[in-house]
Amino acid sequence: ELKSMFRTLCRDDTPMVRRAAAAKLGEFAKVFEKSAVVEGLHSSLTDLHVDEQDSVRLLTVESAIAFGTLLDKANKKKLVEPILIELFDDKSWRVRYMVAEKLIEIQNVLGEDMDANHLVALYTNLLKDPEGEVRCAATQRLQEFAVNLPEDKRQSIICSQLLTVAKELVTDGNQLVKSELAGVIMGLAPLIGKDQTVSELLPIYMQLLNDQTPEVRLNIISSLDKVNEVIGAAQLSTSLLPAIVGLAEDGKWRVRLAIVQFMPLLASQLGQEFFDEKLLPLCLNWLTDHVFSIREASTLIMKELTQKFGGQWASTNIIPKMQKLQKDTNYLQRMTCLFCLNTLSDAMTQEQILKEIMPIVKDLVEDDVPNVRFNAAKSLKRIGKNLSAATLTAEVKPLLEKLGKDTDFDVRYFAEEARNGLGL
Repeated sequence: ELKSMFRTLCRDDTPMVRRAAAAKLGEFAKVFEKSAVVEGLHSSLTDLHVDEQDSVRLLTVESAIAFGTLLDKANKKKLVEPILIELFDDKSWRVRYMVAEKLIEIQNVLGEDMDANHLVALYTNLLKDPEGEVRCAATQRLQEFAVNLPEDKRQSIICSQLLTVAKELVTDGNQLVKSELAGVIMGLAPLIGKDQTVSELLPIYMQLLNDQTPEVRLNIISSLDKVNEVIGAAQLSTSLLPAIVGLAEDGKWRVRLAIVQFMPLLASQLGQEFFDEKLLPLCLNWLTDHVFSIREASTLIMKELTQKFGGQWASTNIIPKMQKLQKDTNYLQRMTCLFCLNTLSDAMTQEQILKEIMPIVKDLVEDDVPNVRFNAAKSLKRIGKNLSAATLTAEVKPLLEKLGKDTDFDVRYFAEEARNGLGL
């Protein structure tokens, strides 16, 4: 009785009612026996997927997927597959968009029983769709779709079919499509191996790295590590490094930020000698970038670099830059110097802190600008946690006592807070 009432609602004259019925059809089917789904509800799915309203048809995508999970192999092939295949080519872009959104679920339902090449052909049609929104949603799922392909055919399908379309998307007129492509294309590298990555994917990466749109460049940089694992540091340094160095001075600060955050990974892949020669100058330049987020991020990576290369490396390469910043006429640069020393102190020995870091902090405790002095108090609190009790009493306590008598309220406040934090 319930089923016949529901079937009536699926044929209602009012589109809103049919839409509500289409939205619930999949859930409704799940509470029935499989035989009842075939007999009583499949006809409703058949009606709704050819409904005149696209807002009804797009809801049948999810219902058809639900039916596919409920039915056995033979019924799925006969009753669900033809409906989903028709929805791939629906005349409304909204329906095709929904198909693209639900692509991986469709692949999971049909993948095993359907010829992989047929499904790939349907997918590549979505990647070439005239509507940008559909291309975007389809492109977003490129990596996941490739991972789900049958292992024995995966490499040949990616190289012969998916990458052919991806090469066209590199010059797509829609920036969002290129941006989505840049976010997922790197993920194909582990699936096709080193040789194919070098011959097929590197040209695509290079084009995207030099794209006019900042988001595209940003997305490709953010996933460079996936390629690095496959092609190795030597190949990366010869083919991609020049582009990375160019992006380190990109006009868009978010692109520079992504490169900054990628540096510790590059350092571990390329080794100290190569890093010092090619990339260290960039890292030191970022400490004086005009955007605070870049300066902040570059002080944070200094700790990671010091942990990788050792305290002696920091003494040779970073401390001289700190001594320069300590004397800079711009108080913001002197504050950057303190932020950098904070992070370095976590990666250096107590002896190095006393010899290299403390003299600079002592100097900045006397600074003319209150902002610098109270940041010096904060630094003493942070650096003090890496020092022994005797050293704290001898070296840090006198400085905090001096700051505690400062004329500026904020300086006194942070000096007091540092003393309490260190138990002095």
